[in-house]
Amino acid sequence: MMFWFAIPLTLALYFATRALYRRLPWPIINPVLIPTAVIIAILLAFNLPLDQYQHGTFPITALLEPAVVALALPLYQQARQIQARLKPILVCTLASVLISVCTTLVIGHAMGADPALLASLATKSITTPLAMSVSQSLGGIPAIAAAVVVVVGILGALIGYPLLKLMRVTDPEAQGLAMGACAHAIGTATSAEKGVTQGAFSSLAMVVCGVLTAAVAPLLFAIYHWLA
Repeated sequence: MMFWFAIPLTLALYFATRALYRRLPWPIINPVLIPTAVIIAILLAFNLPLDQYQHGTFPITALLEPAVVALALPLYQQARQIQARLKPILVCTLASVLISVCTTLVIGHAMGADPALLASLATKSITTPLAMSVSQSLGGIPAIAAAVVVVVGILGALIGYPLLKLMRVTDPEAQGLAMGACAHAIGTATSAEKGVTQGAFSSLAMVVCGVLTAAVAPLLFAIYHWLA
C-alpha cells in the first residue's frame, strides 16, 4: 500500500523542486533538501512508519547503484584531461582527506568528544556506503556517519558553488574537484548540472577521496590515540 504513496510523492517532490529551481535558481531550492524536509514533515504529521516508506521507495533506491556506475561516463569523456592532471588531482584529494579527518580529530578532541563519535564524524566527506564501513572499522557508529554524510552533502550542494564564486574559483576542473572532495555524491549531482567537466572531476574526486579515506583514516586514528 505504501508503494503507491511513496513512489508518486517522492517523484512529484523531486520534479517539482527541479521545475522551481529552473524558475528561481537559488541554492536553497535543492532537489535533495526540500523533498527530504517535506517527506519528514509528512511522516511526522500523519505518524507514518519510516521503514514502510523506505520499503515503498525501494525501486528508486535500487537505482542508486547503477546511477553511481553511470558516473563513469563523464570520467571517460574527460579521460585525457584527467590523465594530464593526475598528479595535482592526487595531491588535492589527499590534502582534502587529511584536512577533513585531522580537523575532525582536533576540534572533536578540544570539545571532549568520545572516540566513537570522532570515528563517526571523520568520514563525513565521503559517500555514504564507504563512510559507514570505514567509521565502523574505526569503532564508530554507522548510523551517525550516514546522517552526517547526508547533512554535509546537502550543505555542500547549497553553499559550494556560491562559496567558490565568492573565492573567484572559476576553473570548472577545480570546481568539480572541490565539490566531489567535500560534498561527495550530492555535490557531484550538483556539479553534473553545472557542466560535463565539473561532473567528471567531481566524480573522480568522490571516488579517490573515498579510497584515500579508507587507507589514511585508520593511520591518523592510530596516531591520534597514541598522542592522546
